[in-house]
Amino acid sequence: MDGETCRDKILSEDYWDFLIPNFRMDDLKLVPAERSCHQEMDFGYRAVYIDNSILPPLTIREYWYNSIPNCYALLDMETLNIAGISAVQNYPTLQLMGRNVMIGFIDTGIDYRNPVFTNIDGSTRIAGIWDQTIQDGTPPGGLDYGSEYTEDRINEALRSENPLDIVPSMDMNGHGTFLASVAAGSADVPNRFLGAAPESTIAVVKLKPAKSYLKDFYAIRSDAVCFQENDIMLGLKYLNDLARERNLPLVMCIALGTNFGGHNGTSLLSGMLDAYSYILNRSVVIGTGNEAAKRHHFYHMLDGINEETSAEIRVGEGVEGFVSELWTMLPNVVTISITSPSGERTRQISIRQGDRYNLRFSFEKTEVSVEYRLLLENNDSQLIFLRFQNPVPGIWQINVEPVQIAEGDFHIWLPIQEFLSGEVYFLESNPDTTLTEPGTSRSAMTVAYYNGRDNGVDINSGRGYTRDGLVKPDFAAPGVMVTGAGLNGQFVTKSGSSVSAGITAGAVALLTEWLQNEPGARGVNSSQIRSIILLGVNQRPLMEYPNKEWGYGTLDLYRALDTLRRI
Repeated sequence: MDGETCRDKILSEDYWDFLIPNFRMDDLKLVPAERSCHQEMDFGYRAVYIDNSILPPLTIREYWYNSIPNCYALLDMETLNIAGISAVQNYPTLQLMGRNVMIGFIDTGIDYRNPVFTNIDGSTRIAGIWDQTIQDGTPPGGLDYGSEYTEDRINEALRSENPLDIVPSMDMNGHGTFLASVAAGSADVPNRFLGAAPESTIAVVKLKPAKSYLKDFYAIRSDAVCFQENDIMLGLKYLNDLARERNLPLVMCIALGTNFGGHNGTSLLSGMLDAYSYILNRSVVIGTGNEAAKRHHFYHMLDGINEETSAEIRVGEGVEGFVSELWTMLPNVVTISITSPSGERTRQISIRQGDRYNLRFSFEKTEVSVEYRLLLENNDSQLIFLRFQNPVPGIWQINVEPVQIAEGDFHIWLPIQEFLSGEVYFLESNPDTTLTEPGTSRSAMTVAYYNGRDNGVDINSGRGYTRDGLVKPDFAAPGVMVTGAGLNGQFVTKSGSSVSAGITAGAVALLTEWLQNEPGARGVNSSQIRSIILLGVNQRPLMEYPNKEWGYGTLDLYRALDTLRRI
């Protein structure tokens, strides 16, 4: 199939997107070739686009849960001193600046015209931009949509009077520009600004917005900014290919997150990030998200087979709908009933693998669909997937009863704040296990954020551990009131998980540069970089480590290198 035909299908709302590993390609045998197309990813995965007129309804009963792309939202000088970065930039025998290391960003794009992304001679430090939203240019090799803008093309644009006539890619949101500047921005003396790795090479993927049908499936508000899992995974392939072409080490910076998924590293995106983390000269940095104080997580340990407990959800005015996911580890098995604000209670829903129930509440005029998946592929868990449509304001109850018990614990997650159209939260919430996916990846570095001025972890910073008890976050980095590049050449101050992810990505680039220059260096992977950082983390006295807020401590790059030198 020619690239233009496939591009039309990739962009069409009439074609549904799926994530298919090669070992499940038999699932597509009955799909006519002319009604589908695909894009190759790394590690044997494909994004497949199929005409929805030949498909059954989009439910997790009909499809492999992980095959439906998830939707991810943006994670919203003194700082460099606190993280031990300024010291390694300025120390006479180090002077690390990120030279010959690439940092890749998958986000909202970049304002390539900003001087913090150029060299002293005015040439760009950006090796390439893949803008998935522009379709009248040439896509990257092996991909059939979007437009790639090479370093030569960007330099041509910078030399012209009207750069956007040559490279029309823009960051309309500002998130990607800020993130790239914090990680890799060059010095701006008047504004007292310097990024963590100011001489690193930059690579950028600007993600296209998620399709409407997928936002409807997850009950995401229509104006929410979110991006599809398959577009992110293809963006990773672009960054990896570009770094391989340049023969450069690559640090992947992921400042995107969602509450959907098992929170135990089993999503396809988490698995792919882990796979990149195992490769020499590839490192992955992920933020923990901003959900700890949003009251979107419920946790309970059932004491006995006869116990029932209720998760109470406060729903405010104007909420169009939302999705909730209940997860428990087999051999625990639970069932649920639902009580509406007027007291109308459904019967206990019987468990049959893959069944779907539509529950209608006559007084509230609300519909709730419930789907059970007991035997999830590559995941020893039970999932109950609930979708509330036009919920009446008030207190809704999910009543949970055990069918059989081992440990007896279960979790329920509501969507991240950015996906909701109004007030939705648990009355009795739990702030732990609130790091967003893909922050539960096992080998990638997951970074919490704290306030460098008062040395306190931010109340919103996503907390660990993972649902299966893996220590995450790995460590914390500054992420409160940090200055970076905004739109139109301005500098702005922001806080949040994205900030700490950007600072850490820059720090990892500096560490990678140092390791590349060591005699006999053959390269290191993300897990080894993480271990070196953990050697030098700062820990507060009288506090037990690791813990769910800080991981093993706070990032101190200079201390890590000094510790490694003395071992």
